[in-house]
Amino acid sequence: MNLNDSAFLCLDIGSSAVHGIAHRVRGARIVRSAMFVCESFDTVSAIKTVIDEMESQIGRHFDYAYITGNFGESRFSISGKSTIWSNDHKITATDVKNQASKIPAPDGFFPMHIIPLRYDSPHIRNMLSPIGHIDNQLMSTYASIFYSRGAIGEINSTLRHAHIQSNGFYDPGFVLAATYGRPHEITMYIDLGAQYTTASIWADRRPLWHYKTPMGGTNMSQSIADKFNIPFVDADRIKRAVFTMLPSQTDRFAPADIAYDFSRADINDIVVPYMQSIIDDIRLAAMPIIEKHQPTKIILSGGAADADGVVDFISNAFGLPCESVHGDAIVRALGEYIWNSYADVRAKIIARHDRNSKRIERILKIFHRKPKKRHVFVPILPSSMCFDMNNPATYTTFDTANISMIHIDIMDGLYVNKIAGSIDQIRAIRSRTTAHLHVHLMTESPNAWAADAIAAGADTVIVSTNTSGVKNAIRTIKSSGRRAGIALNPNTPPSILKPILRDLDEVMVMTVEPGASGQEFMPACLHKISVLAATRKKYGLKFTISVDGGITDKNAQMCWDAGADLLVSGSYLSHSTDFPIAVQSLLKKH
Repeated sequence: MNLNDSAFLCLDIGSSAVHGIAHRVRGARIVRSAMFVCESFDTVSAIKTVIDEMESQIGRHFDYAYITGNFGESRFSISGKSTIWSNDHKITATDVKNQASKIPAPDGFFPMHIIPLRYDSPHIRNMLSPIGHIDNQLMSTYASIFYSRGAIGEINSTLRHAHIQSNGFYDPGFVLAATYGRPHEITMYIDLGAQYTTASIWADRRPLWHYKTPMGGTNMSQSIADKFNIPFVDADRIKRAVFTMLPSQTDRFAPADIAYDFSRADINDIVVPYMQSIIDDIRLAAMPIIEKHQPTKIILSGGAADADGVVDFISNAFGLPCESVHGDAIVRALGEYIWNSYADVRAKIIARHDRNSKRIERILKIFHRKPKKRHVFVPILPSSMCFDMNNPATYTTFDTANISMIHIDIMDGLYVNKIAGSIDQIRAIRSRTTAHLHVHLMTESPNAWAADAIAAGADTVIVSTNTSGVKNAIRTIKSSGRRAGIALNPNTPPSILKPILRDLDEVMVMTVEPGASGQEFMPACLHKISVLAATRKKYGLKFTISVDGGITDKNAQMCWDAGADLLVSGSYLSHSTDFPIAVQSLLKKH
C-alpha cells in the first residue's frame, strides 16, 4: 500500500447487506475516514451504493480494496509438515513458505489462510519463530481455512460489475480474532449471517476449529414468505422487526405488520425453532473442541445478534459468557487489521516525516512564516465521564478525530442522587487542552456553580431546569462572555423555556434521565427536538440544539433529522475500538 497518499476500502459483503469502511491516508496517517451500509439483496447494487457514498465522503477514488463476508462453503484442517536437511541448516523464511505451500487443498477449494500453530525442531520445542535457527529438521503444524474457488470466482465477478478489484480476501473469523482476540485467551466466535452461520474457536489469534452451516436469516425469511404467501422482501422486513427469543403471551394478539393479519407469535413460531436448530447444530459440532480447549467467552456478530434474548440464549446453550459486537464489527475489524499490518512501515515513514517537518519548521522560523492550520468542526462532544481525562493519550485520541468540544458533567449529589465531576476537574482538563469546554451543571444553586465553572475555564455552561436561580445563573454566564444554555430533562416540556428562550445560546435535550452514563436512548424525546427546531425557525432565534443521553450510531441520525446541532456521546465512543470511525458513524448523513 502507498502510505504517502492513497485511499483504501474494506467491504463486508453479505447476502442481505454490504458494510463498508474507508480511509484516506497521507504521510502514513489516516486523515479522513468514512463508513456506510446498504441493506439489499441486490449485492452489485449495494456494493456500488456503498462505494459511491464513501468516495463522496473521502473525496477520491480508492486505490486498494480488501474484502470479507459471505464467501460460501468452507473447509478447515490442521496438518503437520516436516523438512529434513542432511546437515545443520539455517532456517529461512523461504523454508517456512515452502512448507506452507505444500499443504493440500480439497478439490475445488483454495487456502484463504494458512496460519502456523507451532514450530518444533529436534532441539527446541514450540518456537515463536524458526527463522534464523540452525538445526537439521523443522516440524510445523498449520491450521488452514479453505474456501470454494467457484464462490470466490462469483464474488470477483460481482466486484468487477461494481468496478472494484480486490487486493485480498479475509475470513470474517480471522479478522474478528485479530481484533478481539487476547493473548493466552481462547474465544469462540459465532457469526449469524443471512445465508450461512459460521462458528470458530481461536487461541492467541490462531484457529483451533472452524465450522460453517448453510442455515441463516435468509432461510427464516423464506420460510415466513412460503407459509404466509407474502413477498420475500416483506417477510425479511417483518422478521427483522419482530424476531425475539423472549416471546410473550401477548404476542398472539399483536399484529406482526399492519399490512397482514398474522401475529408476532406466528412469526416467532417459525424463527425461534430455526434459531434453536442452528445453535444445536453448532453446539453438537463444537462440543469436543469446547471440552478439550475450554474457551472463556463467545463473541457474537451478524444481523440476528442484536435481537432480543439472542445473547442470553446462546450463552445458556454453551454455558459461556456471550457478548454481541456491533453490526459493522467485522468490517471495522478488517480495517483495523489492514492498518495494523503496516504498523512498522508507518512508524518509519512518520519518523522520517517528523524529521523533515522539524527541518522545514526551523527554516520557516527564519522567515517568520507560520503554516496555516486547517480546522474541520466536528459536532460531536465526547463526555468526560466515560474517559480517563488524566491520561494524555485521551486528548491525542480526541485530536485524531478533530474533536474540538469536550462535554463535562458536574453533579452535586443534591439535584441528582450522585456526585461526579468537579470544578477542579474543569481546571485540570483546561490545563491539558484548548478545546471548547461544554459544562453541564446538574446542581442546586446554579449561579454559584456557574461562576466557579467559568473561572475554571468553561466556555459553555448548561444549567438544569427545576433549580432555583436559573435566570440569575444565565445572566452571570452571559455577562462573562460565555455561552449560556439550559438542559431539558425527559419529562420537562419545551414550553417551560418560553420566558428565557431569547436569552439562551443553547438548549440541551436530555434523552436519558440525568445522573448516570450508559442508559438507553429515549426515542420519545425526538419530538421535543423537533418542537425546538420549529420554534427556532418560526421566531428567527439563534440558539443551538444539543442532545445528550444514550447517543449511538443507531439513533444519531434520528437526532440530526429532528433538528439537532450537537450530539454528546459517552459510552458508545469510549467502548469503540476505533474512536475516529465511531465519531464518523455519529455524523449527519447527507
